[in-house]
Amino acid sequence: MSEPVKHVQRVLTPEGAEYLYLRKKGLPRIKLRSPWPAEGQEAGSALEREVQGLIRQLAGAAVRPDSLRAYLRAYELEDAGFRSLEDSTKGEYRRYLGEFDEHFGVVPVSAFSPAYCKQLRDTWAEQGHRAANLRRQVLKNVLQLALIDGRLPTNPWADVGEIARPRHLADPHIIWPAEVLESVIKAAIGGRKFGIARALALARYTGARRGDLVRISSAARAGGRVRFTSGKRRVAVNIPEDPELTRWLATTPDAQPLSRWQAWKRAKDGAAPLKPLTLVYGLSNRPYTEDGLGQELARLVGELAGAGTIPSAAFDLHGLRHTRGVELAIAGCTDAQGAAMLGHSSASSFAQYRRQADRILMADDADEKVRALRERAANQSEKPGVKQV
Repeated sequence: MSEPVKHVQRVLTPEGAEYLYLRKKGLPRIKLRSPWPAEGQEAGSALEREVQGLIRQLAGAAVRPDSLRAYLRAYELEDAGFRSLEDSTKGEYRRYLGEFDEHFGVVPVSAFSPAYCKQLRDTWAEQGHRAANLRRQVLKNVLQLALIDGRLPTNPWADVGEIARPRHLADPHIIWPAEVLESVIKAAIGGRKFGIARALALARYTGARRGDLVRISSAARAGGRVRFTSGKRRVAVNIPEDPELTRWLATTPDAQPLSRWQAWKRAKDGAAPLKPLTLVYGLSNRPYTEDGLGQELARLVGELAGAGTIPSAAFDLHGLRHTRGVELAIAGCTDAQGAAMLGHSSASSFAQYRRQADRILMADDADEKVRALRERAANQSEKPGVKQV
């Protein structure tokens, strides 16, 4: 492989599309236009020429210290907040950093007034509220560095809020009813996908995120508690083990049992069995990747929904976190208590689950009132001398 092409990152989406990005230390991440060349034909290819041109252009150009480009690079290469993000989140943020660099990298940070930021947000909103809010968050983080350096009096995004989620959209992560959870876990166990069953139980009864599920150590369970560090905000989670979690984990082995062929091969080679280092393990007892775990569950849920066993193929791991959060809120937990259980760094982050729980409780209360009204009406009509209408 030629030297310039070594600086190309290939990204394959679940849909099979491939995207190429320039990835060289000290330079911004930029989406490339040229296709990946055939094997052995990298030298002299259109991709090599594009990469060489970009490296010369970016490395040779003086970066003004007051430009957005300077702070984009500082954020990606030096900011501790960026380094602490999950790898999947870093990848998403880098796409926006490259976009910002391409569109207005040379613009002085002083030009980013609240009015200008509002204009950007409203333009991004044409791609959807999530697209606008994620870009807003990334650029807000970048401009925070300029505020610290004294190049901005205030962060302009402080006066420009997020785009509200449209009311007509369904919740992105639906709550899992108990019967759905049981059906999917039993299907995973029946298919000898014990790691998937464990991931579902852990997600439901600890609220752990997908990135944490694939990393929680086998030693995390001790003394009736579950202990791990949240990867997103590096928050220490130390919670009592839910009895339902204990029950489900007891139905799965601590390691993936060998198939007959694996046992024969292991005996023939004289290899020692591989013990999983994590509570959630794959068929080879190695940890899942985040995407691998999500895709494996999506296939299982899709099959069950297609067979009519469960009502939807939209049930996902983050929906189990929402299920746990709403359960905690319905149980009467304060925002601080709920945040401690779910590994939030701020109590305010738990408010979204309390709002969902409040709607459920109000609906249940309204239903009870209607039932009581009908019962009173029925009793009244049964009294002697009362003429029914």
